[in-house]
Amino acid sequence: MPPRSISTADRLDAIDEKIHDLLIERAALAEKLPVASPAQQAMSLRRLVARHKGKLALSGLVGIWREVLASMPGAAPSAHVFAGNQTAFYRDLARAYFGSAASIEGHPSASAVIHACAGDPAAVGLVPPPDSDENQRPWWAQLTPSGQAGPRVIARLPLMETSETQAIAYAIGTLEQEPTGDDTSMIILEANADLSRTKLQSLIRQAGFEAQLVAVGRDSPRSASRLHLLEIAGFVARDDSRLGSLLEQAGDAIVRLVSVGGYADPIRPPKAV
Repeated sequence: MPPRSISTADRLDAIDEKIHDLLIERAALAEKLPVASPAQQAMSLRRLVARHKGKLALSGLVGIWREVLASMPGAAPSAHVFAGNQTAFYRDLARAYFGSAASIEGHPSASAVIHACAGDPAAVGLVPPPDSDENQRPWWAQLTPSGQAGPRVIARLPLMETSETQAIAYAIGTLEQEPTGDDTSMIILEANADLSRTKLQSLIRQAGFEAQLVAVGRDSPRSASRLHLLEIAGFVARDDSRLGSLLEQAGDAIVRLVSVGGYADPIRPPKAV
């Protein structure tokens, strides 16, 4: 009797078993290492996207990969999520980034998310885009400077850019930013209220930074200085000489300059050939 031909369904079953075996092997290996940092995860995902081919949607690949990472031993975090406007949107982003096994707790404000994360070094959070508010202290002014214990920005979501206009959110945690080769750093610059934005932007350029002013605020309505949240292209270490140069050029106009984290830039899908 001739051997039975292997059907497409049989082949798929065999592939599923191989994938399962590899996931089991990966989990066993992952137990021997610390949980991958956001920077390490970003670099791994970029490598996979660069080698991707075929009809499997990139969004599907990213979703599978994020869930695999989040399912590794010790990876599922306690996540605190902004639950104001667009509650469902932020919860969906949290699930996509932190994994379905994450324990998610909603909070009525971004400040409450930061406060919850400040009390637990292992906790992570998801907050809306920075806002400008000169009548009260904005949530982003409550982020912890690099080098100190507390939450700061660790990622920007979603992880992949699309051709459509996207609503975004920021993940926060206690980890320090690490360079990935394609990054954005976040800086809070406190300056005298009489320093114009034009002059500030000029000082930033002279120091060698390519920066975007994201939001402006004050510590209090009566504060004599303004807080400026900047997103700077590239990785900026705490001891970056350009920071010292900016302070020197500004003289008394800049009161304080601190790094509050940053993120690996969202992945741009490869262009169709």
